[in-house]
Amino acid sequence: MCTLVLGLGILGPGTLLLGANRDESPDRPASGPDVLVEKPRVVGGRDLVSWGTWLAVREARFVTALMNRRPDPDDARDPATLRSRGLLCLEVAAAPSTASSFLDVAFDAVQRDRYGHCTLIGVGVDLEAWSLHAGWGEPTASAIPQGWHVITHRNLDDPEEPRTAWLLDRIRDLRPGSVHEAVDRLAGFLKMHGEGGSPAVCLHRNVFPTVSSSILALGDVPGGPCYFHAAGPPCVTPYVDHTKLLIGAMEAAS
Repeated sequence: MCTLVLGLGILGPGTLLLGANRDESPDRPASGPDVLVEKPRVVGGRDLVSWGTWLAVREARFVTALMNRRPDPDDARDPATLRSRGLLCLEVAAAPSTASSFLDVAFDAVQRDRYGHCTLIGVGVDLEAWSLHAGWGEPTASAIPQGWHVITHRNLDDPEEPRTAWLLDRIRDLRPGSVHEAVDRLAGFLKMHGEGGSPAVCLHRNVFPTVSSSILALGDVPGGPCYFHAAGPPCVTPYVDHTKLLIGAMEAAS
């Protein structure tokens, strides 16, 4: 993905809001939200080249999201020898329940296998929230505090990344009164084209345009969790309700 907006605890304790645009080659085939793993139940879109994912939701309570980063100029590794980063995203979300933490699973994975430059985000409704930067050199991780956050192809909440800084400035004090309002506001941000000189969020370009978009509300949110997905640029593609996947996940976990 290329733009991810997180809201931790915004709708109350134990709640998670997420809005994300995926920027990718239109020629790279992918399928929309479905069951990726049965036990534990993990749902999300599927990359039909490597069979990984860019966004995985585990049992409606924990999410992994993959953000590709620009290659390090000192990284001389052959890209053909690197494991798909989408498989990392899926592997961490599908970790055995006996694992001490999802972050430990992620660290083990990036130290065992070689990946391209990326940031893996792991956020849950039970306060586990972190960003893991991996690729060239030693992996590093940081905790993500409660509140609103934005990440693109650089660091979390990076004030020098124009899109990140613009979104943070507008969302920092946003306190939606309902899930419906939160979803509408997130969708509005994800559809932005850069009106009035602001950075574009929904990208229309020849290389890696926005190809899909997802919005999630998880945890103890009023009215229950929800999952919406647009199978194309969100400015022209309607969000379709995939909440039934989350209901199935909650039933499988109970």
